[in-house]
Amino acid sequence: MENMKKIWIDIEEYKIQADLYQPSPTDRNHIIIMAHGLGGEKSCGLTPFVQFYLSLGYDVCVFDHRGFGESSGAIKNLVDKNSQIQDWKTVIHHLKEHYSYSEKHMILWGYSFSSAHILMLASQTEYKGIISNFPHVDGLASLKLYPKKYLLVATLLSLIDLTLAPFGKVKTMPVVNKNRFAILAGQDCYRGYLSIIPKNIQWDNRVPARIIAYIGFYRPTIYVHKIESSVLVLAAENDSLIPLSATQKMAKKIKNGQYHEITCGHFDLFHEPYHRQILQLHQQFLASL
Repeated sequence: MENMKKIWIDIEEYKIQADLYQPSPTDRNHIIIMAHGLGGEKSCGLTPFVQFYLSLGYDVCVFDHRGFGESSGAIKNLVDKNSQIQDWKTVIHHLKEHYSYSEKHMILWGYSFSSAHILMLASQTEYKGIISNFPHVDGLASLKLYPKKYLLVATLLSLIDLTLAPFGKVKTMPVVNKNRFAILAGQDCYRGYLSIIPKNIQWDNRVPARIIAYIGFYRPTIYVHKIESSVLVLAAENDSLIPLSATQKMAKKIKNGQYHEITCGHFDLFHEPYHRQILQLHQQFLASL
């Protein structure tokens, strides 16, 4: 795509790699800032969204969290809410410092786990808008959907990983797996996740197992009542990872929220006919800001 600038953003001794699109760099447009969900990279299905927002006249910045894609990090593919939220804050600060955007220009876009991050950020700072697609809202609720026959073993592996962490070592688990022994263990997750992986990339289907130990404590639903930004929340009625009732409960707490349910699964955000329907909802929300 034209007008794309590949940028590198310092964070500690590492670098976040981001793609910045400014179709009209002489104008100070609103900018949509995007990152993928758990285990995902920006090359995995985000390009059609970027193209759509550019066609609407928005600037776009899409980045990979530390340890994913071309972003460097101390631990490859580490899924950690605290460090990933710091990645978001670092990208936002960089755009403010080097490209003169402010929070009033910024629309934060997340999917699944990254949707949790942007809800947490919005509970602390007001942005132009928040687009939260199929968000992780309550780790305790999500754990109830995890296959019970695997939960004890997965927890044990996560504790082993935590024990190894001080020595710089990791114990990994697959992100998805045919037999559902994985971080994302919904019935549709193996096929759904692989459907968004481009054939020309070698995706590493492993992350440190410690996320299993932490996920239950990640509960954005507790904080969303503090959000002052305008928020669009989309929920998948047939989501195998996030209980619909938990998303409904969370959405009711958001003061300036728009809420829609799509009759689809967790990965159908990227596939027709749902993709077109979701983009229409995004466009309507953006026009309302």
